[in-house]
Amino acid sequence: MYTLFPLYYRHAVRRSTSLAITEAEDQILLADKSGDVYSFSIVDPQKPGQLQLGHLSMLLAVTVSLKDRFVITADRDEKIRVSSLEQPYIIEAFCLGHSEFVSELCIPSNHPQLLLSGSGDGTVRLWQYLCGTELDCFKMSDVQASGCQKARCTVTRIVHCKQGDYLAVLCDGFSSVYILQLDVVAQKLIHRQTIAVTQRAWDIAFDDSSGLWILDGGMVVIYQAQEGHWQNILQHPDKRKMEEAIHGQMEESQDSVIGNNYSSLYKVSLDNMAQYQWKKELRIHRTLNKRALEPGQLSGHSKRTRV
Repeated sequence: MYTLFPLYYRHAVRRSTSLAITEAEDQILLADKSGDVYSFSIVDPQKPGQLQLGHLSMLLAVTVSLKDRFVITADRDEKIRVSSLEQPYIIEAFCLGHSEFVSELCIPSNHPQLLLSGSGDGTVRLWQYLCGTELDCFKMSDVQASGCQKARCTVTRIVHCKQGDYLAVLCDGFSSVYILQLDVVAQKLIHRQTIAVTQRAWDIAFDDSSGLWILDGGMVVIYQAQEGHWQNILQHPDKRKMEEAIHGQMEESQDSVIGNNYSSLYKVSLDNMAQYQWKKELRIHRTLNKRALEPGQLSGHSKRTRV
């Protein structure tokens, strides 16, 4: 049985929303709700966190490019920013196109020039991030069952598999995992399969042998691609060990996931045009009534005869 225990604790300035570990494994980049990114040294645990960069709105995702050249951050105001990791004040590019907050970032390890992003607008977008060019936009509503479509869909997790360039996508509140495939030549995202889970998929990950691990409620479900189709692997040597390792922490993990209320991140639109039109029509109606009464009021009063 696996036992998880912390090596040391680090205190953040604000509530954290996302983190990333550099490829050199010497830093932890921590994004918080105030829009700042702090770096914490792994080599020197006593070293305090250093402020690296900041946004004007809440940060929701952070990732690091290959060879630790760039740090990519995404915020609540639909912006994706590409900055130099060594000199974060140098902004290389912006990736603009989402219509809601950006909740997830993923760089395929075998295609370091590409970036995948997920958002509260229910899309997964493919970018050439160094120049801020959008290559493709995949709408998750196109692969949802007609009876299960929701007004809002937030992409919460995107993981990439080198073998076959498969992507597993998880959406908030949906009991399915969506398998997409990245066509690098055509620069397209193609839907291949939808995997239904029995309870709720809390998290997903690919292992080194291209197996897809799904945390379905309190169970671990493993899928493997066989002849282009993902099939459930009932017998796996590490499945029981993994379930035992997470079973004791499942209640705490569920509380953490439930606490991520994505509905509060959506923009609130104030449409007062209907009220304005109603007041305008009321003023016009009152004016017309007043004008209609004026001739009658005048006819009821005779003019005084001048003597």
